Amino acid sequence: MLYYASSLNDYQLKASDGELGKVKELFFDDKQWVLRYFGVDTRKWLPGKKVLLSPRSFQTIDDENRTIELSSDKETVRNSPSLDEGSPLSREYEMTLTRYYGWAPYWTGGLLWGRQDVPLVGAITNSDQARDLPENREETLAEELTHNLRDLDDLTDKFTVHASDGKIGTIDDVLLDGENWKLRYLVVKNGQGFSWEYSLLSPDWTQSVDWVDYNLYLDVTQEAVKNGPGISEKKEITRETEQELHTSYGKKTYWTY
Repeated sequence: MLYYASSLNDYQLKASDGELGKVKELFFDDKQWVLRYFGVDTRKWLPGKKVLLSPRSFQTIDDENRTIELSSDKETVRNSPSLDEGSPLSREYEMTLTRYYGWAPYWTGGLLWGRQDVPLVGAITNSDQARDLPENREETLAEELTHNLRDLDDLTDKFTVHASDGKIGTIDDVLLDGENWKLRYLVVKNGQGFSWEYSLLSPDWTQSVDWVDYNLYLDVTQEAVKNGPGISEKKEITRETEQELHTSYGKKTYWTY
């Protein structure tokens, strides 16, 4: 299922023994374009602490009731490594957090989630196992952290998208793959002269990104986007729509890789 990132702010996260709070922030890595952490608004019961949870900790997602069930209890979350509001997500903090929860490191193994393409398969499931990792292995893992973690709001609030030969528009939202949390499509609000209000363009088609001036350049032409498939409103995206999209742009479909 594809989720609009903006819709996830309505989802309530529940520990195994009670509610934690709603989704507040989303963080992705800029190397593989995968959502890595959900930031949780826990002010009602845990004020002053920044809480981050990986999709590896998800048990089930109930879309009808807009809830995400977690494997951890509230006390485990309460005692998780502390990070002050406004502090950057450093390499050291990410390793400490991963070790605490016992999540298998996603940055080693070559696939989207380390040695798997989905976050739940093959994860270390208790922190005792994670703590038993040899120290030299920890150093190796640190060297393999080559990405930057970025707030998804930076994409949707600031970025202008360009074709290889001209401007397209601004990023209004992102479509996320609920199976592996890959950023599948940028929902681009088009400029004047385009056939649709929004175009769906894959970040995998990126030629370059300017993270300072917030410009993203894609391997598509402006004319192809102007005349290509799009949407007039944010609605559910079917596989048929995706197929039409990839065919129009001459791109290989990700589900046949």
